[in-house]
Amino acid sequence: MILYLSFEELAALSASAESVLTGDDAAEHGIAAPVRIMAEVEQFAQRLVGDVVVSSLDEQESMLRVVRHLLYECRLRMDEAVLMDGSSGEAAIAAYFAYAHVLSVEKRLTVIGQEMSAIVHVVTGDESDSENGRRFLFPE
Repeated sequence: MILYLSFEELAALSASAESVLTGDDAAEHGIAAPVRIMAEVEQFAQRLVGDVVVSSLDEQESMLRVVRHLLYECRLRMDEAVLMDGSSGEAAIAAYFAYAHVLSVEKRLTVIGQEMSAIVHVVTGDESDSENGRRFLFPE
């Protein structure tokens, strides 16, 4: 399966991932992400050069965790920009669009996971969280 990404979505995801990885968000919000999600963000960021191939349900779930974490961070930045600059400020508008792009990716990635689960069930007869479901590989 392929997660198609527009230029704007790639830019928003890359900027959000970079912000998380450099610790900008932890300094601003006083919290640090768990080590596991940081490793997944780093792996995901390396794949952001174009459309992303999703080969398994495990991979889709990892990507979804990362995108949801990035979405949460985008929301925090958007809220902060609105409160600092007002809703029509340039920073608030840029933060809104970054949030909207990541939100769109999160929705498509969720749908891909639902489709992958259905395919696993139809092809193997097992549930997607079974051992066969986890090992099932999807071609590009």
